[in-house]
Amino acid sequence: MSEELRVVVEELSKRYALSSTRGKLHSLKGALLHGQLWRSLREREGFLALDGVSFSLAAGETLAVIGPNGSGKSTLLKVVAGILQPTSGTVRVRGRLTALIELGAGFHPEISGRDNAVINGMLLGLSRREIEGKLDDIFSFAGLHEFAHAPVKTYSSGMFVRLGFAVATAVDPDILVVDEVLAVGDELFSHRALDRVAELQRRGCAVLLVTHDLALAEKMAHRGLYLNRGRPVFFGPASAAVARYRADVASTQAGEALPQQEGGRRWGNREVVLTAVELLDAQGRPTQVLRSGEACSLRLRYKVQVPKSDFVFGVALHREDGTHVFGTNTHLDGWQGERLEGEGSMNLFFPSLQLAAGRYWVDAAVHSVAGLAYDYACEVLDFLVTAPVPWPGCYAPAHRWIPSGPQFANPPQ
Repeated sequence: MSEELRVVVEELSKRYALSSTRGKLHSLKGALLHGQLWRSLREREGFLALDGVSFSLAAGETLAVIGPNGSGKSTLLKVVAGILQPTSGTVRVRGRLTALIELGAGFHPEISGRDNAVINGMLLGLSRREIEGKLDDIFSFAGLHEFAHAPVKTYSSGMFVRLGFAVATAVDPDILVVDEVLAVGDELFSHRALDRVAELQRRGCAVLLVTHDLALAEKMAHRGLYLNRGRPVFFGPASAAVARYRADVASTQAGEALPQQEGGRRWGNREVVLTAVELLDAQGRPTQVLRSGEACSLRLRYKVQVPKSDFVFGVALHREDGTHVFGTNTHLDGWQGERLEGEGSMNLFFPSLQLAAGRYWVDAAVHSVAGLAYDYACEVLDFLVTAPVPWPGCYAPAHRWIPSGPQFANPPQ
């Protein structure tokens, strides 16, 4: 396991045994099967909550797990956190892991918030001295200083959640496992909770996040894992995973199945097909290498199988590590489709593409306003951006330094 990888999951499956109302010894057959053979039979007949899930999570990376209710998201987090044991497959974890799955589940209602914070902090791996040194920050973050010595049974549900979150994130974890708790509490606390998670990300904490908030998944996560009925449907850039999930929801509402091609990296009903996606330089010539700040275009060629009045063209850019860089579509930019038929192209022009040096990937799509994919091609094109300076990050805007006081030898012009 690489030093940079915090979590590695390989071919993970989890089956829940189904309870029998008749009991193990209801019959001679039950008596004979009692023991290991009985348990094996029960496992084979149980409910398969996860089936063949694989992914890795690196330090400083965030993976959002999305999908409908009952898709196995919470089960996956509990297996990674060690709360549940897998039926088959492997889970390897490197570093201190904190799980925000059931906030405050270990709180005792009869003792004070302060004592509960100390006990839970020690359960999370801190010494008494360490957790006591963090108590001021914990109760300040939770906004509960005046209630620190009150028994937890007197807390409202919001106070309970705030204290649980503050204690769990006070530990400096290498891996943070979060299950739908970023949306709890009032709006102010939700913003503070998101800011705390972002701070942990910047420190190099790996975050495994389950959420139904797809906008949050796109903003916070580098990559996304879309599960349905326990099986992985898509694993890749968060924006593409969200797009696939939205397309599946739209296709279900439209009453049609959504076929996929190329191992799940491309999907849609093919009523409109993207025949080519190209990067063009300032002279309109196809290229795969750009200098930072140059003008360029992305050209989407298409062929219509079924004429459309409801259509949207869209693109997204992301880095090799899955970091979402930019995305837009014609609907967002105010274009309202009227008629799409035959063959043609749609160009997205950038007067100055101010990206930092590195390799970038392009997703391209044509879909309905509601999100029904006619053709969505994930990572259909890659290109290289060069720059005279290896600026960190993704964005490299034009800039210059203006000193007022400091002296420099041979300052650049």
